[in-house]
Amino acid sequence: MVSEEFSKRISELLHRSLSRNIYTYTPFLNPTAQAEVSAFAGENVVFFGGADFAERKIARFGKEEDVGYTEEPPIVILKLTPKGAKFTRELTHRDYLGAILNLGIERDKIGDIFVNGENAYLVADEKIGDFLIENLGRAGRNTLFVSVCDEVPEEFRPKVERKSVSVQSNRVDAIISRVFNLSREDGSSAVKDGAALVNGKEVNPSYPLKEGDAVSVKGYGKFIFSGEGGTSKKGKTYIEIELFI
Repeated sequence: MVSEEFSKRISELLHRSLSRNIYTYTPFLNPTAQAEVSAFAGENVVFFGGADFAERKIARFGKEEDVGYTEEPPIVILKLTPKGAKFTRELTHRDYLGAILNLGIERDKIGDIFVNGENAYLVADEKIGDFLIENLGRAGRNTLFVSVCDEVPEEFRPKVERKSVSVQSNRVDAIISRVFNLSREDGSSAVKDGAALVNGKEVNPSYPLKEGDAVSVKGYGKFIFSGEGGTSKKGKTYIEIELFI
């Protein structure tokens, strides 16, 4: 659950947008906070993360037909390239995030960091873009070259494996147990304890998954429920998922 302070801030941003017919923006939000904002603001909010596959996104309040104009979201995409042909080791998400936070930047000013091989792409609040270009000089033991770019390349899209599995029912705890090879008790406990989220929100173990639901289980991974695909001779239901790998 989000804090009372967060809820108050969201309410203020939405009210300012509606009363003045202007766009207002949040900092970067994790999926859980996005779900809360979406439930609160309904059709008056859209999200931007620099790529359609981003997890951390900013929320913009205000509809174009009410505001009367459109504008680009206040984010910047930066390419992070280690200098030199040889590196002591390949840099990780943790290396890049640590270097950014060591500059005194708050986490909610930073969106996703996409890492794939030698290069990385960072989505950030545009207000700190120039600061990062000038000051993000190192990550790990490597010197960095930082430049602005238009988009995150498609090859940085998370890879998924399409799978078909049989389950007793489409209850979220049953599917989690089957997908991650857990006991039914452990799958149910993960949901009850809040370690398993559906579309960023806590649900009951008996929650029936719907097509397009995104399920994340802390310590195990994430998958998209694509729907049901028939029944086995023993009466079990086949489901289709996209498992992030």
